[in-house]
Amino acid sequence: MFRFALTTWVALLATACSAQTATKTPPDKISGGVVDPNSLAGADIGAKVNAAVAAMPTSGGTVRIPAGSYSFATTIKLTRSAQHIVCDAGAVLHYTGSADAIVVDPVAGSGSGFFIDGEGGCQLLGTPSAKNGIHLLPGNGFSIRGMRVSGFRNGNGIALSGANNVQILSGVITRNQHAIDLVTVPHYAPNAVHVSYNEIFDNEWGVYSHNGHAPATRALGNVYRDNVFEGNHKGDMFLGWDAHTLVEGNYFESTGVAVAAGAGGDNVFDIYVERNYFTVNGAAGYRSEVELGSGAGFIIEGNYEEGPRPSGTGCAVNAIPALLRGGPRGVVLRNAFSRLSEGSISANEFCYKGSPDIPPGVLGDIRLAGDVSIHGDVHARSAQLSGPLDLSQGAVASTDSSIRAGDSCSTEGMLLISRPAKQPARLFFCSGSRWQAVVPPHP
Repeated sequence: MFRFALTTWVALLATACSAQTATKTPPDKISGGVVDPNSLAGADIGAKVNAAVAAMPTSGGTVRIPAGSYSFATTIKLTRSAQHIVCDAGAVLHYTGSADAIVVDPVAGSGSGFFIDGEGGCQLLGTPSAKNGIHLLPGNGFSIRGMRVSGFRNGNGIALSGANNVQILSGVITRNQHAIDLVTVPHYAPNAVHVSYNEIFDNEWGVYSHNGHAPATRALGNVYRDNVFEGNHKGDMFLGWDAHTLVEGNYFESTGVAVAAGAGGDNVFDIYVERNYFTVNGAAGYRSEVELGSGAGFIIEGNYEEGPRPSGTGCAVNAIPALLRGGPRGVVLRNAFSRLSEGSISANEFCYKGSPDIPPGVLGDIRLAGDVSIHGDVHARSAQLSGPLDLSQGAVASTDSSIRAGDSCSTEGMLLISRPAKQPARLFFCSGSRWQAVVPPHP
């Protein structure tokens, strides 16, 4: 393999010296090999990589950028299937141009199998004049792994314009306007995007998914799992044009809202926020962890919130209806937030415009096992039923004591479940200050 690669580099160097271009290099000279772009002609590393890419056969190939510091103004472009860039740890790519640093633009959206591998340490640095660090255009099958992308303050670290089947793994994305930006373009939406094991910090937004107002579906079936969000200024995740999205197992510790779903005014659907960890810092009541705007089908389950007192949020989950499309519908809470080690942090687990008074229709009719079906006004001060559930016209409670019909009661209209040890449970209704036994109808 070493002899083959050395032969390849020498052949490409000879071609570059004689013709000052790599496009005339016979394709078979790099087929199956790994090319060092420093052996090619060009003013900067961008031009050298493009020369190596142009010399690839239709079956694709790999360009490897060794460790070192590089300044470049020429946008690196991948356009055909199976074209790969491997950037060694220790390589620092300083982009000085005003466009995108790296663009993956499959021909007519039909290309697939593009791979950018930073080997856990390749740095891509931008300037305020640049647009995006890595820009994926319509196509299928993109993988970005181990890249450290920073400094694109007026653009995005990684931008997805209608790209499908995308893996963004094990990167560090910092000091950009949006760390990861997803937007619809004509006839294409960013679907099946999997973002995992990344450190995303000191951006305006960590993830920003929004409507490009183009004829396309919403962003469908995207998964954000096991990432760390820290120090992002406006918020961590903005899900503004999404459906069937999973947010699971992430760590959130930022200044703005952690997860905003439907907050841009467009409807979103089936948003799952499950088993995430939220660390609360700052002044008490300074933000909500999860904010729900327009849409339907929000499932909030098994999250954890913790932080030093008196820090905390007014509401862990806050419904904020939009002016044009109304508020969220079909919200399902299943042990939405817990705080076992330090006690309660948020004043309320679920709020509507910052108030614990929830109007009818907000909480979903579809219930999980063990949930209570509620009709009418609801005061949801806690998702954990440690006492009566206030239904405005009465309450439901349970007791381990034995209750008998005729015993005195104080809360008119209350339903009480009596569950004494080793005895069947019975249901009583408080009427006329006396417990009345509720007898099930005979079949």
